[in-house]
Amino acid sequence: MAFEVILLHRMSWKGYDGLIYRFLKSCELFSVPIFMIIAFYLCANTLEEGNNERIKNRFIRLIIPQIGWAVVCWVVYVITDIVFAHKLSHNLMDLAIAIISGCRQNTNPSTWFQAVLILLTIIYCVIFKIFNKRKAWYVVYLTLVISVFIQQSGIYYDFFENMPYEINNTIGRIFEMMPYAALGLCLRHYQIFEQYIKKRYIVIAVSLFLFTAGFKITFPVFKGFFAGIYPVYMALWLFLIFLFLPFEKISFEIKPRILQLTKYTLGIYCAHRLVYGILDIVYELAEINPGSFLKCILVYITCYIMSYVMCLFPFEVFKKMVD
Repeated sequence: MAFEVILLHRMSWKGYDGLIYRFLKSCELFSVPIFMIIAFYLCANTLEEGNNERIKNRFIRLIIPQIGWAVVCWVVYVITDIVFAHKLSHNLMDLAIAIISGCRQNTNPSTWFQAVLILLTIIYCVIFKIFNKRKAWYVVYLTLVISVFIQQSGIYYDFFENMPYEINNTIGRIFEMMPYAALGLCLRHYQIFEQYIKKRYIVIAVSLFLFTAGFKITFPVFKGFFAGIYPVYMALWLFLIFLFLPFEKISFEIKPRILQLTKYTLGIYCAHRLVYGILDIVYELAEINPGSFLKCILVYITCYIMSYVMCLFPFEVFKKMVD
């Protein structure tokens, strides 16, 4: 999914028409929604139980990458401003806004996801704190319905469209991401995996059929990039396909390599725009122009190496920024 995010932001599909390319292109829109579903699927028990220590640790895990990558991106961009542009186009205000808002268009635009993740965690944490469990879940269902209605009406898009990037892509994105967060919570609450594990291949087959059928269904058009029934519908079935895949049957020789490959997903996501910006400078200086798909692969590899190197330093904060 991290590679799909890179494709989403970087790939120009003109001239790429093979089966694999068509599949990758068809799935790139669902990468960010699936990340949101996974995030709340994994923390549903923590929020429902109201375990203060685990909630505190979760916020620390979310805030460190937000602040850390804001600083890293800003420092790197200031250096490139000095070395290559001979002028400063990134100032301390950019850094301050990047840290406070979670994203800054010229510094760390992709970490809007981290900022929205923090805000949605606060919202659902408060819901489970002020209501008993039964009522809290009714409110969760209500957030799902209300957020989809707000998307359909276009209210949130029209309201936030002309606001600064940092507001539009944090507070404005809450309504886009809320359905996915609510789905993740509900799937964990109802223990979908535990209930249907013995029928996993049926679940995979049905989910695959419904996912494939989604490409043929005409859905209402919504304003907003991740808004609407279409990405919610498609991300749900794609998530279930991956959830029920029999990973435990993978051989012991291969499984560690797969885990190692996905280990730095957070670092790759947070760093990919910074990295492809720097690589663009390298391409220009070297007077080369790799194909669009190769550029995406190089971004992924560079982000992975960068994350791996950061983990070699004896600083826990670096590890929490990438792993």
